[in-house]
Amino acid sequence: MSGMAVWGGAGWLVDQWLDTRVFFPVGIILGVAVAIYVVIKRYGGPDQAAAQPPGGRQGPPRTQKGQR
Repeated sequence: MSGMAVWGGAGWLVDQWLDTRVFFPVGIILGVAVAIYVVIKRYGGPDQAAAQPPGGRQGPPRTQKGQR
């Protein structure tokens, strides 16, 4: 929410300064995009422990009969 407010507010100020109507929506979209990026960067994907298959650690790979 704060990203939308900050970047939307900056866009609104630029719109008031230049007498346009394009920077306010661009600022809101930019704020949402930056906020999503920061959340993904901060919390990322699942950690390695959660990414392992259920059942715990895998055993050693099986070999063909007669080989060691």
